[in-house]
Amino acid sequence: MKKANILLLTLALFPALQAQEVRKVQFGDNQNAGITYTLPSTTVKVKATAVRTQIKAGEFAPYAEKYLGITDAIQDNQTEWQITSVVLTPSAVADTSRTYHVQLNEKTALPKFYLTQEGFLWSINREPVVAQTGIPEEKAVEEKKKNTLAGFNVMTEELLRAGSKAKQAEIAARAIFRIRESRLNLLTGEVDNLPADGASFQLVLDNLEAQEAAYMEMFTGKTVTETFIREFEYEPKEETRNLTLFRFSRHLGFVDADDMSGVPYQLTVSIKEDTRKVPELVDAKGRKLPLATGVAYTKPGKCSVLLTSQGKTLGEGVWQMGQFGHVEFLPATQFADRKAPASAQFDPLTGAIMLYLGN
Repeated sequence: MKKANILLLTLALFPALQAQEVRKVQFGDNQNAGITYTLPSTTVKVKATAVRTQIKAGEFAPYAEKYLGITDAIQDNQTEWQITSVVLTPSAVADTSRTYHVQLNEKTALPKFYLTQEGFLWSINREPVVAQTGIPEEKAVEEKKKNTLAGFNVMTEELLRAGSKAKQAEIAARAIFRIRESRLNLLTGEVDNLPADGASFQLVLDNLEAQEAAYMEMFTGKTVTETFIREFEYEPKEETRNLTLFRFSRHLGFVDADDMSGVPYQLTVSIKEDTRKVPELVDAKGRKLPLATGVAYTKPGKCSVLLTSQGKTLGEGVWQMGQFGHVEFLPATQFADRKAPASAQFDPLTGAIMLYLGN
């Protein structure tokens, strides 16, 4: 087969396939007259979202009540973490013990194989369709940022030359009152030169607000909130009881699974259907038949998955898992039939048949 006949199709050509990149290969694509692929082993992926809130005291906090009448100004720095969401989803890694090569005759019709980016078999003779997981996609929310200034941006020469913190606080407080007076005069029209238009007027107001906020932070402190996302993945081999996947601390955030400063988040995987034992095929006389060959796929087992922390259930589900099943085969010649070629789609998470149209 000439190299020019090799087709490589990616997501750009299939906009509907948004979950994974697809690679379509024709029979004979540098595969020694065949196609090589690996069956998947199903994994548990945990996506944890946490928020870190840092409360920082202002440098003039002790003088907030004296100069501004503020009685609840932050006096001490604090950091607190909180997990806001935990999402459990199935994923897959390659099961290298289940790698197969489909051998076909080049003189027959050439099947079209679609492989995932990881090398899992996705479909034959039909474009693959992404299965719906029922898990809503997260959408990024664009926040409108205000015009902000840091404290050092409003440090005047008078303030910097002040001999003590108390004197600096007094100067900063006077600056706040001057800004408020300027804004009031602007709003009431008691200024000599008003801004030329509405946009300029709003710009002046925004700048005054930013300056006041910068001075106020020196007294009241500020709160900084950041979001962190961590992903953990576990490949079950046998039943798992209360496996500590990670730990989380209110003060330190995500910590190692063996770090006792954090609360454990534990995973339990229970086998509901174990189909790893391959059924023994015999003929009418009870004689054992030879192992089949062809296009390998998985008859997956089934497991329940549970994520808990401190006695609370955070996520659960019942999933098929390829590693708890056995391998069966479809006759490869059916996909190379010139008159009515068979077609099939497979689950890239388990290796199971999702759709099969054939003789």
